[in-house]
Amino acid sequence: MPPKKPDRRTARTRTALMNAFVELMLTRGFPDVSVEDIVARANVGRSTFYLHFRSKDDILKQSLARPSGALAALVEQEVSLAAVIAQLEHFHSQRKLNRVFFAEPARAIWARCLAELIEPRLAALLRSSRVARPVLPLPMIATQIAESQIALISSWLMSRNTVKAGAVADALIATTNANVEALTRQPE
Repeated sequence: MPPKKPDRRTARTRTALMNAFVELMLTRGFPDVSVEDIVARANVGRSTFYLHFRSKDDILKQSLARPSGALAALVEQEVSLAAVIAQLEHFHSQRKLNRVFFAEPARAIWARCLAELIEPRLAALLRSSRVARPVLPLPMIATQIAESQIALISSWLMSRNTVKAGAVADALIATTNANVEALTRQPE
């Protein structure tokens, strides 16, 4: 039996909610956007919002999942330098709008989202290694890596220096690898 096709109306509604949320967040900032604002902009009912998302935090996490995917993939070294540079250049081109993602509470939600994407990759890496053991609980290691990545990107985007995306990508890869290695050591 072929897989069930997604309902186009459901997809349109979800897209409308996500677009409304992103527009509002980029213009007002995360703290100043309410579910009521989102549903009014998307022209849907409040109950419809809750069919798709659990909360305002949930829609933020889901909006960050795609751009966070490349960062999470660095843990298993499954993303090319070119892809990381492209992601960083996108962030850089949108830096004035994207500042809202680096301010609290959005930054903390982004870090949780990224850590949730990193943790299963760490688990898979450890399973495939069979000799490395985590120094700390996996959620803590994932959070450390996520916070480190976001801090580097944030400081780069907020600074007025002329560091190229390639240098930041190299640093992201190196620090992610160093964190993974330091926090998942071989037993002695």
